[in-house]
Amino acid sequence: MRTKILSGYEESSIAVNAVILTIKDGELLVYLNSREKEPYKNLSELPGGLLRKLESAEQTLSRKIKDIFGKKNVFLKQFYSFTKPNRDPRGRVVSIGFIALISPDKVANFDNFQRIGTLPKLAFDHKEIIEKALEYLKENLDNQIVKEFMPPYFPLNGLQTVHEIIGKKKLDNRNFRKKIISSGTIRKVTMIQKNVPHRPAVLYRFI
Repeated sequence: MRTKILSGYEESSIAVNAVILTIKDGELLVYLNSREKEPYKNLSELPGGLLRKLESAEQTLSRKIKDIFGKKNVFLKQFYSFTKPNRDPRGRVVSIGFIALISPDKVANFDNFQRIGTLPKLAFDHKEIIEKALEYLKENLDNQIVKEFMPPYFPLNGLQTVHEIIGKKKLDNRNFRKKIISSGTIRKVTMIQKNVPHRPAVLYRFI
């Protein structure tokens, strides 16, 4: 059965955009594509696209992420909807924004990742989408989010560094260690760091 457009309302398209984030060398990186067609040809853009007829937003995004990374099991969180009437010059397109977080040890190729602090000119309103995503992360920063950036086993200072990068503030080492251990979300394992130029630290994992 064909879907009828409600009388008196303009037809709109629905899209998804993913702010795919990882951390490398102490910096937050975002995944960008080079746009291959007009409008905004050759400008950088966030991955995404229009919803297919029988797809949910999550299904569309999972398909796109699988095309990029060859996997679907990436943390996804819807954080905002972008509804400005003129955000796409081709017509009315509402975009659902998702955050996708991925640990750097699961990234085979960093070529498309750009440093948040030195982003190129972006297509559409994708700069605003990234800014909203970072704002959401900072306001909702917890171990569930930080966990997605971490390898299976990690030292406490590595965990603290991720908190500082996302939260954009320096944390007191002693207070952080006390708070994170007492939270009951991590557990010490019988392993230490290897191949480091300093005294190897004890490793932890999330429970």
